[in-house]
Amino acid sequence: MDRLERFEKALQDILKKYDNLGKQLEDLRNEGKMKTTKFRELLGKKLVYNMIITIFKRYDLIEK
Repeated sequence: MDRLERFEKALQDILKKYDNLGKQLEDLRNEGKMKTTKFRELLGKKLVYNMIITIFKRYDLIEK
């Protein structure tokens, strides 16, 4: 696997995890568990992934 293939795989993994985190957070919101440690941990992870995705967008590595 060359470098570009590894990058593409990592990018797809990041986008998939970002979407999954959004779904998990929505489920916790619907259950009224917005003040739990798990909710805050997942929210922090989502923010990190969002920052990574923003960097990729800035360099036109993914569509905006």
